[in-house]
Amino acid sequence: MMPTLRRRGRGTGLTLLFLMLLLLVLEAAGGQAVFAAAPPRVALGDPVQAPQTARILRQVALSYAPGMSANERDRDFLQKIALAKRLLGVTRLVDLRHQALNLLAGREPSWEYLRRRRFPGGERVGVVLTAPVWAPARARRVPTYSGFEKTWQAVAYGAHRPSGYVWFAARIAEINDKARYRPERIQFEVNSRFAPLAALLLEYVFREGWYEPEKRVPLMVVRGAEDTYAASAYTGPVEAECLSFPDDWGDSLDARVVRGRYRSLAEIYHGRHAKGSNHRLGLALDLNDFNYQGVVDGPPNPISRAARQFNRDAMHRLDARHLPAWVFRTGKWLGLRLPQEWIYQGLHTDWQHLDVGTSKVRKTD
Repeated sequence: MMPTLRRRGRGTGLTLLFLMLLLLVLEAAGGQAVFAAAPPRVALGDPVQAPQTARILRQVALSYAPGMSANERDRDFLQKIALAKRLLGVTRLVDLRHQALNLLAGREPSWEYLRRRRFPGGERVGVVLTAPVWAPARARRVPTYSGFEKTWQAVAYGAHRPSGYVWFAARIAEINDKARYRPERIQFEVNSRFAPLAALLLEYVFREGWYEPEKRVPLMVVRGAEDTYAASAYTGPVEAECLSFPDDWGDSLDARVVRGRYRSLAEIYHGRHAKGSNHRLGLALDLNDFNYQGVVDGPPNPISRAARQFNRDAMHRLDARHLPAWVFRTGKWLGLRLPQEWIYQGLHTDWQHLDVGTSKVRKTD
């Protein structure tokens, strides 16, 4: 019995030694999360519905070669953009809008109708896209639902079809703790012709954070194709923090944290798009679109007239959900229309919204 006990003792000692070494490694890493070798990848929910789109997604997937420099990553991204456009047969992204409108044959634009149509050649218009994102350490997944309704409340309280999910984290301190982010996925619907380009944008944003932790952006909301959407009204009451500023027009960054109480997550996650919106055609993205109440110019990436919102990097430092300037630069490389390039309404800028553009300047969200 004694030799057996000694062997067990040595095994226990080795286990303790391993744990001590592991703790030292984690401490040396500054407490940052340790990830698997392979990052999460972009995927279609049902590749059979859009086999050509699935094939293009595989062909334009970004490289994760060890030690890639920023210049090498940008070069890879630009090459994949050119390849995606060549495979899609487009040069101007606004042409995707015209292709979608042609399928409507004069009907009022509605994603609920368009998503079931097929392009010439048989490719389904509506697809579910899953993309990699960074999420705060304790963020939780929130399912969302969509329908052709006049109010988001009708979706939130009704029995509507699932349309992906978003992420929820209550505290700004946790949202800004980039060292403890974890790699996750987000899911939304999109036009199959737009899917490869949307995937490239989201994968580029994620990949930057994979190589440089300080560049991690928590994309907790990505809304693509829909008429009206909401989280469920039956999720129960929640508390959530948001920044509030002295006014809704100036450049002051003197923000205070406001903790609000909401009857359900539907009050934070909802939206309804105008008839002319590219969302109804599956050709737009809203990144980090929230609906916080009781704050001034507060929700991340709001529709705003404030000068402070043009100081993107400063806003990102205050609340990491605000998109930094380099994300908009990335969107421009793709050929997307940026919020700064059109007027939403009353000199406001729709900071969360990127799309393929329209034939004329107008309110489209």
